[in-house]
Amino acid sequence: MLDASGKVCSWIAAAVLSVAGVSALHAQDTRESAAAGLRTVDPKEMDPDYKMDAKFAQKLVDEALTKHPEVILLAIHAGAPKYDIIASNFGRIGKLGDEDDLRVIIKGTKNLELNKAGTHFEDELPLKTRGGKRIGAIGVVFNYKTGDDKVALDKIATEIQKEMQAQITSSKTLFGPAN
Repeated sequence: MLDASGKVCSWIAAAVLSVAGVSALHAQDTRESAAAGLRTVDPKEMDPDYKMDAKFAQKLVDEALTKHPEVILLAIHAGAPKYDIIASNFGRIGKLGDEDDLRVIIKGTKNLELNKAGTHFEDELPLKTRGGKRIGAIGVVFNYKTGDDKVALDKIATEIQKEMQAQITSSKTLFGPAN
C-alpha cells in the first residue's frame, strides 16, 4: 500500500491483512471451534425424557467424520416421535428435533442452507434404513465461503447418507452396540 506521496504505508497494509486474515480464519472453523460457536440450547429444547444410549449411531458419526475431514459438524436425529439428537460430534444429545429436522423426516426432502453469517453450508438429509424406510435425519455442516461449490458439498453429504444407510437394518440398530 502506498500513501499519497508514493511511500509504503505499512500500517494500512497490516490492518487490511489482519482483517482479511480474521475473516479467512472465521470462514475456516475447525470442528472444535464450530462446536464451541454454537448457540446455547434453551432447556425447553431438550427432551427431559431422553435416556437412550445410541452407541451404533455414534459409531456412524465417528466413522463419517474420519472418512470426511471436510465435515465440521455432524448429527443424527432419530427416535420417533420426538427425533432427538442421538449422536453428534458437538454434544446436545437429547435436543428435540426442530422444524427443519421434522420437515426433512416427514417429507423426505433435503434442507440446504447457509448459516446467517454465510460461513457454513448446512445440508440436512433423511436418514433411512437399508430397506429405504425413513427413520430420522442427518445434519452435515461444512465450512463455506463465497464461490464454494454447494453441489460438491451436497454430494459429500449424500455419500455420508448412503454410507450410513447401508449399515442400518432398522431404527433399533441405532441404539444397539457399536460392534
